[in-house]
Amino acid sequence: MARFHLQSAVTGVGPDRGDQSVVRKKTKRPPDLAEVRAYPVRQHRSEQNRERLLGAGRLLLQDGGFDEMSIAQLAAHAGCSVGVFYQRFRNKRAYFEFLLEASVQQVREQTLAHLNSQAIEGFDLSATIARCVQHYIEIHREHAGLIRAALQYGINGTNDWQPLRESGLWLHRYYMDLILSKMPPKAKSRVLDKGLIGFQMISGHLVNSIAHPGNVLPLEHPELSVWLGRVLMLCLETSSEVGHPDSRVVNPAPKRDR
Repeated sequence: MARFHLQSAVTGVGPDRGDQSVVRKKTKRPPDLAEVRAYPVRQHRSEQNRERLLGAGRLLLQDGGFDEMSIAQLAAHAGCSVGVFYQRFRNKRAYFEFLLEASVQQVREQTLAHLNSQAIEGFDLSATIARCVQHYIEIHREHAGLIRAALQYGINGTNDWQPLRESGLWLHRYYMDLILSKMPPKAKSRVLDKGLIGFQMISGHLVNSIAHPGNVLPLEHPELSVWLGRVLMLCLETSSEVGHPDSRVVNPAPKRDR
């Protein structure tokens, strides 16, 4: 949202750490995500039901909060029964945790598949920055409901925000790798940290736009990518060399809708 919170297995140790004759016990690898969050899928139909339930949850979260969403409502939107839900997930909480982790994994896989060195072949630095910023915005728009729900749970003291935080940090570094590929070798070490700071600032604005939809530059603003691209360019301190990601002059600042 590379990052899953599965507790590591604890190896057996002797009472005296200095005793070299004590042999550590071997333990099995921690269970897979599907085994931790949901019951294993053994049939194609069961997998389809699980994917429909996950898709229904993403859609429902776009329009409301997770607490207000009932299992019956979730099952109805997925076209299955409540019994099918409990065949796939232990409870609503386990479902949300699985949905969160699965969505983070989906974002990573789609990013690697559709935004890579081949996808930006022929792009200059300015175009690469613009593409990365737009991609980041699109992720937040697509998963706004899930991000909002995870943020609310995180405020209440749970760890649900952590997967998204770690996913964001991964994306920032991935974007910077693409951006640095368009820069001279000598400049790479000098601008990496500045670029990561820029993406942190962009991330803060996007999350704030989801938590507070009525802010000055909302998530659906048509010039959002232009403004956030300028933020990144300023952090990279390259705007004087390559220009802004979008050549349009955006001035004055966008007005709040009344």
